[in-house]
Amino acid sequence: MIELKSAHSPSAIAAQLEFCRRYPEFQPLVLCSRARAAEGVPEVRVMCWGDFLLGGCPPDTR
Repeated sequence: MIELKSAHSPSAIAAQLEFCRRYPEFQPLVLCSRARAAEGVPEVRVMCWGDFLLGGCPPDTR
């Protein structure tokens, strides 16, 4: 599943968080700026866009 959002807040990704609550085997990855990635988002993996483009998806850390 791929979904693009222009906002970065727990309320902006509420539907994805609910989906993950219902299907815990799915672990989302939120791509954002380096500053936002450093802040993190509870319950989801967060990664800087540049790091994703240069290195790909991070290993599963569950």
